[in-house]
Amino acid sequence: MAAVLAAVYFVLRSVPTFEMVGLSARFTAGDFILPAIAIIAGPWAGAVSVIIGTIIGYAVRPPIFFGIDFLPGAVNVVVLGFVLSDRRQAARATYAAVLAVFLLSPYSLLFGYAQIPYTWLHIIAFIVLISPVAAKLPVWLKLDETHQLFSVVILAFIGTMVQHLTGGLLYEVATGYVGGIDPRTFQQLWRVIFWLYPVERLIIVAVSTFLAAGLYRTIRQSRL
Repeated sequence: MAAVLAAVYFVLRSVPTFEMVGLSARFTAGDFILPAIAIIAGPWAGAVSVIIGTIIGYAVRPPIFFGIDFLPGAVNVVVLGFVLSDRRQAARATYAAVLAVFLLSPYSLLFGYAQIPYTWLHIIAFIVLISPVAAKLPVWLKLDETHQLFSVVILAFIGTMVQHLTGGLLYEVATGYVGGIDPRTFQQLWRVIFWLYPVERLIIVAVSTFLAAGLYRTIRQSRL
């Protein structure tokens, strides 16, 4: 399963889509398939497929973050895989750890404008993850199409937000700690991204939901 999904992920990572906010790079179609990988393969096989697919893809898409470009996608899949395998405490702990490290980084922006945290959307996703709703997601996937769709939307939302935090940390390491950009200069960039990243993330959630829901229904029908 991991080998098959790694091949699929490799191919999709070779297909660029729209520009990343704050980076001179583009998202790939691989970013839209991560919830589906978590649903199909679970946390560990899913993470392995993302890691292998990303590394193979370096031949056509050179690494940006020291060769560990797979980390944001792998964290996405692991958190969602934990939720779907009833290991919600592990999912919450992983998300909380990533969020805490981001908030404690001197290169991070705690507040965007006025008293609104830069991570307001990430915090909402975490609240959903620790709420009773998270326990219902695996059950909803097995019900009618409406419940399936709602479950996939929430999974995609949680996954893309923890992926964004992880990618943000790699970005800080690459351009801040290693690149030498001053923290104050760096935080001005976060103030611009503050207005743009919610739109970027919601687009990813929408496309990911469309793909994951469609693939999941196809797989379920093929097993009937």
